[in-house]
Amino acid sequence: MAYYSSPKAMYEEKAAKAKKTADVHYAKAMNGEGDYHFGKAKTYYKSAGDFSEKAKNASSDPWPKKK
Repeated sequence: MAYYSSPKAMYEEKAAKAKKTADVHYAKAMNGEGDYHFGKAKTYYKSAGDFSEKAKNASSDPWPKKK
């Protein structure tokens, strides 16, 4: 996981991306593009909340070095 500086940074980034995707699906649903987007928005909002919770509990320490 060299891309992220720490587990906390990884979960924060994933939460932000999930929320952004959820917002897009919600906007599409509100514009009359179908109930499919409401379901997807709900799923992504739940994922964003789960990732935010994991970020709160994750360590800010850098990833351990592989030997």
